[in-house]
Amino acid sequence: MTKDELNGILKKEGMYLSPVSDGTFNNVFYVVNESCVEVKFDGVDFIFSRDGGRGYGKKTVAALIDYANTPIEERKPKPQLYNIIIAQQCDPDLYYVAWRKNEFNDFEVDSGTLEPELNCEDYQFTQDEIYLLKKELPENQKKMVDLGVTPVKPKEEGALPF
Repeated sequence: MTKDELNGILKKEGMYLSPVSDGTFNNVFYVVNESCVEVKFDGVDFIFSRDGGRGYGKKTVAALIDYANTPIEERKPKPQLYNIIIAQQCDPDLYYVAWRKNEFNDFEVDSGTLEPELNCEDYQFTQDEIYLLKKELPENQKKMVDLGVTPVKPKEEGALPF
């Protein structure tokens, strides 16, 4: 579970991970509300505050346990991914012209990309990968890449890639 996923669950109960100790640098994290520390995880035990004076829902406790059992590297937020769509062809089947990474990890343009393929890793780029791609391109193509960068929407839980 990432810190963003846990914060989404905690937000429903008016709490959030402390920005200073969020469990992404070591195994210690604090859950706070507007006025006090609600929960502290010291790497071994959960310490629940008496100042909050309330119980915690099953979903919140389960999320805290899941987060505590998640390796530190996996807690960090996942980077935003982007498609780079250059054009859209209006055939009976909707095709896109899009950049992708091939099996040699080189960048290439695919002129027959179907919409479901945009959900595949080969067609999704991080900011760093976009920077590397643009480094190799002439100025006019860099502008086309900038115009074609489209954020990938996060997959809904349980959704299939196609």
